Amino acid sequence: MLTESYRYPDTGDHVTGMFIRRYEPYDGYWTASEDRALGKVAEQLAAILGPRGKVKALDAGCGEGRLLPWLAGFSADITAADPDPDRLAKASETVVEDTEFSFTVSPITELGGGPYDLVVCSHVVQHVPTSDVAPILRRLAAITAPGGVLVLAHSRSPIGQGAFSLDSVEAGSEVRSRRVSREEFDKALRDGGGPALPVRYLDPAEVAADAAEAGWRTEWEWTYHVLDDLGPADEHIDRDELVNASGPLRRHLGRDLITLLRRA
Repeated sequence: MLTESYRYPDTGDHVTGMFIRRYEPYDGYWTASEDRALGKVAEQLAAILGPRGKVKALDAGCGEGRLLPWLAGFSADITAADPDPDRLAKASETVVEDTEFSFTVSPITELGGGPYDLVVCSHVVQHVPTSDVAPILRRLAAITAPGGVLVLAHSRSPIGQGAFSLDSVEAGSEVRSRRVSREEFDKALRDGGGPALPVRYLDPAEVAADAAEAGWRTEWEWTYHVLDDLGPADEHIDRDELVNASGPLRRHLGRDLITLLRRA
């Protein structure tokens, strides 16, 4: 479990930023792919949620608050939580008109409050000890109203091929992703303070099973950040639509997955 001494290992998102610059198939793809995914989530939420003034929302693991303005499009009452007080302090600078924010330093497994109608948990479960994923899903279910929504985003593996890596920047600009065992991944998170960012590529089938056991029903999902070789890597290939339109491709390709779950 994460403790109050926790600090997110990728200060300033340096490793992540270098990874994007090294691996995105063309300039601007990474942001455009996420924007499309969030837009599709927004379409789903518009058909589920009521007026934003009546929606109570939570950003669980908000980091520096990057998604808070997006979340404010659906709720005027938002709680933002993160175990890293430095990143939460940055998030607390977020200001959105007609939106009330509250900020709390806490691991997700210890969160209270609610019940929440809408919860966002974006790219958190890939950076926590493997034993924390199921408790996180259970805790979020416990503080979500019946019928409430969880938007869960995380790095993904091909079905049945979960993996772990320690990512670091070497020689100033070279990104190294070293594949490690589950035990090495968990140890890196327990020890903390290292130069590498532990990343888990979660098996979507395993996450779906954990979510169902915690009381969530999967409503919709979308794969994005397709970095795989699909042929000539240029803007003329609609990578995301191509992968999501094909069951076999969707099982095996893409780096990230966003899922909409409903509280049973």
